[in-house]
Amino acid sequence: MFSLIHPAEVLAVLSAAEQLLALTGDAVTLAKTQVGRGLGVNLILADAAKTRICVLLSISTLAGVGLYALTGAAWLDPVAGFVIAAFAAHEGKEAWEGELVEDDDDD
Repeated sequence: MFSLIHPAEVLAVLSAAEQLLALTGDAVTLAKTQVGRGLGVNLILADAAKTRICVLLSISTLAGVGLYALTGAAWLDPVAGFVIAAFAAHEGKEAWEGELVEDDDDD
């Protein structure tokens, strides 16, 4: 495998990106949820749920790229694609059934 960058450097950059994405994504999701609940607008709550999903998918994509950089296993990319597609299908089904708004049972 020809590489100009050492895999450990790639993993360090991807790890930092994942952490930053998780922190900022959680903050945005929390803010949208608070505003949606405060105003009683389900559309904002649905957007908060979508933001959370997008953050999780982005983190999983970065993790897949990191695993590929570490191992060089080309089969990881299609496997990650199928996992993301299954997750998207599940979320689409929930949206179609009207379950898009995030319910926090932890409160």
